[in-house]
Amino acid sequence: MIPERSRAVGPFVAVVMFLAALVLFVFVLVPRVVSADPPPVSPSPSPPPDDCAARASSVLPARLMVDAAQRVSTGRIDAVTGIAVLDRCDGEIALGDRGVAVMRSASLAKLVTAVDVLTRRDHDEIELTAADVELLRRALGPSDDDAMNDLWTRFDGPGGVVRVARLVGLRETVPPADESRWGDTGTSARDVAALYGYILDRLEPADRDLVLGDLAAAPRIAADGFDQGFGLLEPARRGSAQAKQGWACRRGGALDLHSAGLLEAGGRYVLAVLSTQPPDERSARASLDAAAAAARDVGTGPAPADTRTRNRDELVGSWAGPGPAT
Repeated sequence: MIPERSRAVGPFVAVVMFLAALVLFVFVLVPRVVSADPPPVSPSPSPPPDDCAARASSVLPARLMVDAAQRVSTGRIDAVTGIAVLDRCDGEIALGDRGVAVMRSASLAKLVTAVDVLTRRDHDEIELTAADVELLRRALGPSDDDAMNDLWTRFDGPGGVVRVARLVGLRETVPPADESRWGDTGTSARDVAALYGYILDRLEPADRDLVLGDLAAAPRIAADGFDQGFGLLEPARRGSAQAKQGWACRRGGALDLHSAGLLEAGGRYVLAVLSTQPPDERSARASLDAAAAAARDVGTGPAPADTRTRNRDELVGSWAGPGPAT
């Protein structure tokens, strides 16, 4: 009798097991599939420059821009000037002789902190109030040091330098030895050009527009009373340039003076000129004015005829793109 009962129950057990599996699939597995997070969507890049197609036959206009800027900015042997030009059409960065020299960032560190804070906000790692966003705006345009002090302290500025360097793939950008002195953050002309490349093409569109809009609206006189009208923001040639300026007196009397950004809004080229100059502000300003003007004359004029014969191997640097996400 027992064997017969076992044979009778077998089909019933199989049916029950099938129904249980069906219930598990419908009520457990299916909702998980449906509710799975959608694949991440990369932010839309900024519109490509209008003159990419027009100058497509030019092999290395950025190289010629660097050469022109370097010729007029290296007249003093006691000055160190790092120059880099990012060509947004092909992503290449052309470098001057000191394009990878590590220099104090001065207020260029404010760009690094802005990218870090905005990126972490977008990833729901931190919350930003309207007051926090106003601090960012004050740090970028008027270059307000008090606003930067607040951001640096509250949002882990030194750690932000490390995060942004890893995110963007920066090679020479490092936190300051004294973590309270954000202006001593180390960086290079190449890294600053690459950071702009990230802001333009990888930052969320709203964040990109915030940064570039504040740079475009930078007043002639900064929050500390310093005249920002030099380099890319030299009044006679400023136009629609979107640039961040940096300045600081080094211990011992040297002057750090930097100018970096887009030659013109929506344009093809990013120019970064970082310098450590003798303590002669007038001469230092003239050096950066000359470098920016020389680069502009090449970058915004007709494509030089000899660029068709230049070898791409003459580039001494390039931006490989962002590093691994943090």
